[in-house]
Amino acid sequence: MELRRLRYYVAVAEELHFGRAAHKLSVSQPALSQQIQLLEAEVGVELFLREKRRLLRKVELTKAGSFFLQEARKILQASEKAIEATRKIGLTQKEIKLGTYRMMIRSRILDILTVCSQRFPDIDLKIIEFPTHLAVQDALMDGQLDLGVTLLPFHYNQLDGIALKPGYLKVMLARNHPLAHKDILTVDQLRDEKWVDINRAIHTVYDDIERMCKKAGFSREGAIVQEVSSIELLSGLVSLGIGIAVVPTFFDTSAIPGVVCKDLVNADGSPLTEVVINAAICYKLSNLSPTLQALANAFKTQS
Repeated sequence: MELRRLRYYVAVAEELHFGRAAHKLSVSQPALSQQIQLLEAEVGVELFLREKRRLLRKVELTKAGSFFLQEARKILQASEKAIEATRKIGLTQKEIKLGTYRMMIRSRILDILTVCSQRFPDIDLKIIEFPTHLAVQDALMDGQLDLGVTLLPFHYNQLDGIALKPGYLKVMLARNHPLAHKDILTVDQLRDEKWVDINRAIHTVYDDIERMCKKAGFSREGAIVQEVSSIELLSGLVSLGIGIAVVPTFFDTSAIPGVVCKDLVNADGSPLTEVVINAAICYKLSNLSPTLQALANAFKTQS
C-alpha cells in the first residue's frame, strides 16, 4: 500500500471535499479521485458513501472509512517518525561548509540558515563568503566547501545543483546621478548612458542585456567604459559617476556608499523580466552525500 494514497485519503477524509483536498495536495481532482478509487479497491471496501456523493454531492465516510482514517493516521505518523529517526542516525556529517558570494541578498542567507536550523538542528552550518560566484565554484572543486550558492551556468562539469528562485535586473546609479530621484526606470531611459560592467568572459547574461538594449533601440557597444572582475569594483566605479551598471535583483547593495538601485520596468509599468539571472545551490558530484542532497532539496523549497 502506497503512503501517497494514505496521505490522499486522510486529506479527503479530513476536508470531506475532493476539491479542497486536491488544492491542499496540489494535485488535480480527477487524479485524486482515481487514487481514492484504487485505494478502495486495494482495501476491498467502500471508504466513502458513494450514493450520497453521487446524489447529494456530499462526501461522507463509511463506518469502515472512519476506522481506516484512524489507522491511516497512525501509519503516516509512524512513517514520519521512522524517517526522522533514520535521518538522525545517518547525519554523521555534523558541520556543513556553505559558500556564498559577496552582495548576496541577506534575506536569502537568513532563509538558508532558518531552513537548516528547523529541518536539520543537529547540523552546524558554517557560512564562508567569497568575492564572486565563480570563486564559490572554484572552492567546491578544491574541496573547501560542501555546498555553495552560485550563479548559473556551472563552469565545471563536475558540479551540479538545484536551481533557486531566479532574479532579474535592477540599475545601479551614483547617488547624484540625474536619474537617481526616479522610483523606477525603463531601459529606454538609459540609452545615452555610459556603462561599467563585469568582464564579458565571466558575465552570465552579457549577451541577454545587449539584446534587451537593442530591443529598446540602442546598443551598449562602445558605451561600456570599463569592464571589471568584481562586483565591489563595479560598485565603486558607479559611486564615482564613471558609469551606470545593471546588477541582479538578489544582490544586496544597501550597504554600498554613494549608490542607489532602481527597479527596471516595461513601458506599461510592469516589472521587466526579460533577462533572467539564475542562481543555484551547488555541489561537487563526487562529494554528494544523502545529507547534502537533503539539505539542497530543503533549500529549494524555501528559495
